[in-house]
Amino acid sequence: FLVTFSVLIFSTYYLNSELNFNYYCFVLLIFVGSMFSLNFSNSIFTMLLSWDLLGISSFFLVLFYNNWDSCSGAMNTALTNRLGDYFMFVFFGLSVFSGYYFLSFSMFSSYMSLLLLLTAFTKSAQFPFSSWLPKAMSAPTPVSSLVHSSTLVTAGLILLMNFNNLVLQKNFISFVLIIGLFTMFFSSLASLVEEDLKKVVALSTLSQMGFSMVTLGLGLSFISFIHLVSHALFKSCLFMQVGYIIHCSFGQQDGRNYSNNGNLPNFIQLQMLVTLFCLCGLIF
Repeated sequence: FLVTFSVLIFSTYYLNSELNFNYYCFVLLIFVGSMFSLNFSNSIFTMLLSWDLLGISSFFLVLFYNNWDSCSGAMNTALTNRLGDYFMFVFFGLSVFSGYYFLSFSMFSSYMSLLLLLTAFTKSAQFPFSSWLPKAMSAPTPVSSLVHSSTLVTAGLILLMNFNNLVLQKNFISFVLIIGLFTMFFSSLASLVEEDLKKVVALSTLSQMGFSMVTLGLGLSFISFIHLVSHALFKSCLFMQVGYIIHCSFGQQDGRNYSNNGNLPNFIQLQMLVTLFCLCGLIF
């Protein structure tokens, strides 16, 4: 609620010249509502409905600017997440099938654990499904600060935390740990050669999601959740600060064209320092 409220206020500043601003607010509220419904759902039907609404609304949010770059990013996001949706449908189908025919749950537990992990990996952009997260940066910056910090990419991790006992039943915990380490390593390497300022922050999000997955793979699900919440607050703040820099630079996102940030207000520079220190873990 806090991040959504802050992003909506920031959107009125960032997108005040857009003609279809009401359409943007409508789709954003549908997206946030589906995320809340996914978190608080207690049945398979509401979870599937919320999961699908999350994917559809994120597609339209990434497609907001209606250019080829937005279309490419939206299709990449939608198709990768749709792949995860198929895994999720099969997962719930197997669980209903085993309950309906009174079969032993252990017969399907290894397959179901694997399906659940693949669903979470696609939604949280873990290796090898990581390409959609930097592509989705063609969305407006307020969308990025909400979708790619505290909602869409965290949905896979929230799903794994909800079904934590199923994942820990079989020896998939080391698999989660290795995938999280791969995601951290490759996203950090990719950010070293990235020129787009927003994509650097997106790759930082990818690295932090990999770190949460590593923590979950170590069996520390509560610590992973605490890191998820703190990352959501500070990363959304960082996205809004980067959005302010882009807005003041007339839409320039190439980091090589920024000489220095001396023309930025001191308050923004202080905010960026505090946010980066908190993400690095230097303060707390």
